[in-house]
Amino acid sequence: MLRLLFILTVSVARMAFSQTASYSERVAATLDPAEAFKPGASLFWSPTAQAAWDQLKAYHGVKAIELNPHTPVADVMNGFTWDAAKTLPDGTVVYGGDDSEMLRDQIRQMLRQKVGANAAAMIGPYVPPGRVNETTIRLHSALFVSCLSHAPRFPASFKVSRAPFRLSNGEKPWVTGFGCQKDETLAHFDVVHILADDRLGSFLLKVVFFNGEKARPEFMLIGTKPQMTSLAEGIEWMKLALKHPLPVDQAVRHNNAWWRYHNQLTPADVFWMPKLKTTLACDFGELIGKRYLEQTLPNGLETWWKIREAQQLIVFRLDEEGALAQAVFKVAPDFLASAGQGSLGPRPADPTKLPMLPRRFVFDQPFVMTLWMKGAEWPYLASWVDSEDVLVKK
Repeated sequence: MLRLLFILTVSVARMAFSQTASYSERVAATLDPAEAFKPGASLFWSPTAQAAWDQLKAYHGVKAIELNPHTPVADVMNGFTWDAAKTLPDGTVVYGGDDSEMLRDQIRQMLRQKVGANAAAMIGPYVPPGRVNETTIRLHSALFVSCLSHAPRFPASFKVSRAPFRLSNGEKPWVTGFGCQKDETLAHFDVVHILADDRLGSFLLKVVFFNGEKARPEFMLIGTKPQMTSLAEGIEWMKLALKHPLPVDQAVRHNNAWWRYHNQLTPADVFWMPKLKTTLACDFGELIGKRYLEQTLPNGLETWWKIREAQQLIVFRLDEEGALAQAVFKVAPDFLASAGQGSLGPRPADPTKLPMLPRRFVFDQPFVMTLWMKGAEWPYLASWVDSEDVLVKK
């Protein structure tokens, strides 16, 4: 049995997680957007793992994969709800079905073409049925792989400059970033939108990517908010702001005067954020070695499925031209058997007649960044930036 699913206008499936981060000291990938941030460490999440997990559930014809020993990450992936067709970019691919050398060769070729040699190397040699040890026999195996490779571009490039970045652990490296100010903002007037701003250090911007004739609209959300604890919290904040954005114009009080607050960049504003770059490859020990669908047959034979491989590769870059997002997730289970073992007066009626309020949207401290397709309930990539490892210095 071979299932091959190409997602062109994307059709897969949704997500939410728990306790799944695979941390290095400074940067990690997670399967759980609710994973708590660690000081001085960046965190990346993509729902591509959910696409492969959903195919695994469909392969077995079950609503949930109950792992033994129990692990919270399976609960998260089993309970995640999403519309993959809206969430994942066009060109996302999901392979799923009976394992074979032919299937693995097809997947290697696809990954080599879409992502590169490092992704293709994730697919090792086929392990045929046979004896595992004195009491256990491998009857069968399966393989599920998802691959996202997408490179949205900004309508116009931003200006490059360097500035210090204040990490939560006290470090303050100088890094290269991009942005605009004064008359430079005119080239990005329809590109950068302010969705939320409490004018006390918490703000959220929407940066629109170029939308080709046949492409689906998409955008980046970047925000900074004191005391944020997880990507899940940041994503919920973003969802709420998308549903209830700031008005186009409003009158606001600042320094004992009334000002016009416009929801797009103006020549009175400053926008800057650092360039980002990372490559992450990790095994998820929360899944590897866990059993599911265990049963004892009338003849006393015990059978079960066991996850042999669970790996993810994430490649991400963001610069003045746009973004590159690549995410590959692989899960390979074996089917095993064993014989047994203050007042300023009234608010002005027309805020457009007020002077523009000067604003600084400068991401020089930890922030959350997400990439979205328009109309989706979840981003296809999310990250918390709080480590020197993902910042570009040159």
